[in-house]
Amino acid sequence: MPPFRDYAGPSDLRAMQGLTQRVWSERSPFHIGNLAWERFEHVGRDSEWPTRLWLEGDTVRAWGWIQDGGHLYFQIDPARADLFDDVFAWFEATATGDLTTVALDNDPDGVARLAGRGYRALGEEHPFALRMSRTLDDLPPVVLPGGFHALSMAQVGDSERRALAHRNAWSRIAGREADPPGRSRVTGESYRQVMAAWPYRPDLDWVIEAPDGRLAANACLWLDEVHGAGLFEPVGTDADFRRLGLGQAVCLAALHALRAVGGRIALVGPRGDDGYPVPRALYAGVGFTAYARDIVHARKRLA
Repeated sequence: MPPFRDYAGPSDLRAMQGLTQRVWSERSPFHIGNLAWERFEHVGRDSEWPTRLWLEGDTVRAWGWIQDGGHLYFQIDPARADLFDDVFAWFEATATGDLTTVALDNDPDGVARLAGRGYRALGEEHPFALRMSRTLDDLPPVVLPGGFHALSMAQVGDSERRALAHRNAWSRIAGREADPPGRSRVTGESYRQVMAAWPYRPDLDWVIEAPDGRLAANACLWLDEVHGAGLFEPVGTDADFRRLGLGQAVCLAALHALRAVGGRIALVGPRGDDGYPVPRALYAGVGFTAYARDIVHARKRLA
């Protein structure tokens, strides 16, 4: 077994991204961008997230990242599929709650490995994500109501203002106004972490500015230059500005920018279940189509 080490800081996230980029395809469960966003969108949470890297020399061959006490993100180099049991033995010994993880429905080998370890696929009544994509051909123009403007963070530059836009969008989510207000922990400080992370680009982070100066919608694209693949993470619209087409507009502004810097495909992973259909309808309206869905798997703790 290759040696392993526990996560020690941002340089280890970059090493994890190295594996993710090296084995990436359009059917991959992870993208270098969502690893950066999820690790850095909040400040001071590393102690909540047990994370381990398995290595051969300086090369990461597998990694595991436990969230919420018992949900595992993991990636294993296909050339080292034998590490599956090592990763899951660590997960099952470390997690503090019931055990969950995800396989894609276009990965029958992954589904079978989880079943062999005692994980049961949950049905469609449970929340799950769709995997959607679109090429950058035939992008529609960006259409905005009068007085609204599409701007990139290369133009805005202000992390405090950008973080406020995120909090406003995720406090009262359009389409879920009856839900209790969310409590986003994204701050100016944490957004500066995001902006400092590889491969963040301010020219691919877009907002819609309202006539009153508020940033009414936002969308960040992360580009993997090796593969020409851009991932949306996150996207949000302030509920005060619902039904104005701003969600589609900000996504299209970012997609045009992605094409201008050499991107060839865009990806997004919205909820796919009927408990929250608004995001998938938004992306379908921008030309995304689904190619896979997550299958959430669960297993009770044995001890």
